[in-house]
Amino acid sequence: MEAAEPRVDWPVAPQEVAGKRGGALAWLECQLVLAIMGGAARLPGPARRALIELLARAGRRFDRGHTRAAEEFLRQALGRDLARDELARRVLQAWRHLIEVTLDFEVFERRLPRARAAEQLELELCPEARELIARRAGCVLVSGHMGDWETGAALLTWAGFGPLYVISKPPKNRFLARHAQRVRESRGMRLLPRRGAMEFAPAVVRGGGTLAMLLDQRARVKPVRAPFFGREAACDRSASVLLRRLRAPLVFAACYRTERPAHYRLVVPRVLQPDEVAGLGPEEVAALVNRELERLILRAPEQYFWLHDRWRS
Repeated sequence: MEAAEPRVDWPVAPQEVAGKRGGALAWLECQLVLAIMGGAARLPGPARRALIELLARAGRRFDRGHTRAAEEFLRQALGRDLARDELARRVLQAWRHLIEVTLDFEVFERRLPRARAAEQLELELCPEARELIARRAGCVLVSGHMGDWETGAALLTWAGFGPLYVISKPPKNRFLARHAQRVRESRGMRLLPRRGAMEFAPAVVRGGGTLAMLLDQRARVKPVRAPFFGREAACDRSASVLLRRLRAPLVFAACYRTERPAHYRLVVPRVLQPDEVAGLGPEEVAALVNRELERLILRAPEQYFWLHDRWRS
């Protein structure tokens, strides 16, 4: 593919998406985290893989809360009869994948320069998605923590989904949050705070922009109940609210790593039109969204964030 230049006709002014914890200790914590991440991300291949393996095994062993959550999530999604050895292998792979995505966050430009986009990015877009891009129509885009969600946001702008606004929950550390926002926005997108994002949504979509959300995790504020991999879960009602208010297309997308180093496949398999969900309640819309997310997760289960406690009451 040929990388599109990100659109800069931003319909909403920049918004700060910052954490609440500041002060000298938070600043020192931020500098330490950035030094460790930056140094680890720049290690040569063998040393980097060895570090990822070490950290993944340590996470699986010592962070029992997330490991147990992954085991339960995997059994629910892939079957209760999953063999113990296979379950342990998949949990370890989930830890590896999370660490790899985190490290790559700091070295995106080195791994995926725009000049080499044709070599490093495959597009798999349904006809409705291509039509939206061609006429620069506003839309709401839904994804989850599958594949490389950090790289995927940048690649959406390369593919023509822009101007792109991503609803984001910042780290609690204010300095880390500001750093993450600077890095992400340098890649052709803008962030909107989770609290208050609905205020800006109409301007984004009516201005021909794309409003992106990750909706695969447990909702905490006014959730609706809908099945996720066959088990009732607390789900976000945002998709239903936006469909009702904006009558904009709902686009499902994911960005997967391929077997080739620093090579990605951006997949947009379905566009849901407002008329298709006319009359559906929030629970029914959430169930529909969950079914699409399940399909995207199962396309590459080794690239999913299984460590989330999805069904905690």
